[in-house]
Amino acid sequence: MKVFEPFKINQMELKNSMVVSAMVTNYCSEDGMATEKFIAYHEHKAKGGWGLIITEDYAVTPTAGGFKKLPGLWEDGQIESHKELTRRIHEAGGKIAAQIYHAGRETSSAITGEQPIGPSALKDPTMPETPREMTVEEIHELVEQFGDCARRAKEAGFDAVEVHGAHGYLIGAFASPFSNKRSDEYGGTIRNRARFAMEIIENIKEKCGKDYPVLYRMSAVEYVPGGLEIEESKILARLVEEAGADCIHCSQGVYASTYVIIPPSVVPRAAYVENAAEIKKVVDIPVIAVGRINDVEIAESVLQADKADLVTMARASLIKETN
Repeated sequence: MKVFEPFKINQMELKNSMVVSAMVTNYCSEDGMATEKFIAYHEHKAKGGWGLIITEDYAVTPTAGGFKKLPGLWEDGQIESHKELTRRIHEAGGKIAAQIYHAGRETSSAITGEQPIGPSALKDPTMPETPREMTVEEIHELVEQFGDCARRAKEAGFDAVEVHGAHGYLIGAFASPFSNKRSDEYGGTIRNRARFAMEIIENIKEKCGKDYPVLYRMSAVEYVPGGLEIEESKILARLVEEAGADCIHCSQGVYASTYVIIPPSVVPRAAYVENAAEIKKVVDIPVIAVGRINDVEIAESVLQADKADLVTMARASLIKETN
């Protein structure tokens, strides 16, 4: 089966095309350190034979998270605990990528202690607070912080990083007309709205090297009025490829359309794979499809139809622990 064939993203060799995407566990400590529970959770997946495991959101600053117990790599002192995670994943024969992110307006002061930030002072309809519009100086500072976080991930032994540009989080919020109403160089046209993402990818490549794999997760269709649609997302995909991304992880939705991010069982299997197929038509880098792909035969069908190069099976990777 094609799904069990080896696959390569930049210099990262995967033993198959099955990917476990990020799922929030809240298993880390509040200072971003990896705990035994967090490590064991991923280690079980590596032992299960998945080609690539992508962690939940690694916060790039102390106030970047949308939850209190996320992993973090915002300072060098956090590297050592996450080295133990990657060591055990590798011992189990797996590959692991750190998903790095800033929640942007998809968090609250109750979690971070600060007013949320965003491309514009525009409230998310699902969140309690209006974010503060970022200055250009703050944008430039965060670009550096993303690059530094990726450098720490590499030092900690991660095989790749995934830049989280989906689901309405800060990078995705800049890319989307649903949340970005700026009139400067970071707003307006799709290239301007993609500028933040592009600068982050370029910064990571400068600090980690061109051979270090960078995945970019995007919401190809946001399923909200005024949000990203597929034609504009095809341009966005080409722009992040231009910036140096090695793979597109094609998700969908924002917090206001959470039902497409975590589709319930009534949603048909592989319901959003056509979005990935459209993205795949316009880029030369691999594309990962996600969304109700919860059976290996469905995964194989997606790959055989050339609608994606890899497939994500998140909840399908969960197992019930037995005594």
